[in-house]
Amino acid sequence: RAEDDVSADLALYEGDYADEFWEAAQLEIRTLEEMGAWEVVDRDPDTNAIGGTWAFKIKRLPDGLIKKFKARFCARGDQQLKGVDFFEVYAPVVHSLN
Repeated sequence: RAEDDVSADLALYEGDYADEFWEAAQLEIRTLEEMGAWEVVDRDPDTNAIGGTWAFKIKRLPDGLIKKFKARFCARGDQQLKGVDFFEVYAPVVHSLN
């Protein structure tokens, strides 16, 4: 359902489910911290700090009732500069033996 993909403003500030989406966002942050997904450091003024964006979605049961509220934080990789922020690209590929 298209209406289940929710903008950040609607999810966190204006929507009927703002409290539920805030809770989902807090869970996402805790999960990323537990996984060691980032490290807080002092920023060097000569570095390029990339931004991030949130994706919010309502997950539903087959009968249409709400199952849960999902929040995902995504780094804005499109803001990285090759040769500055990264030097090589790695894309895993699976090869079939048959």
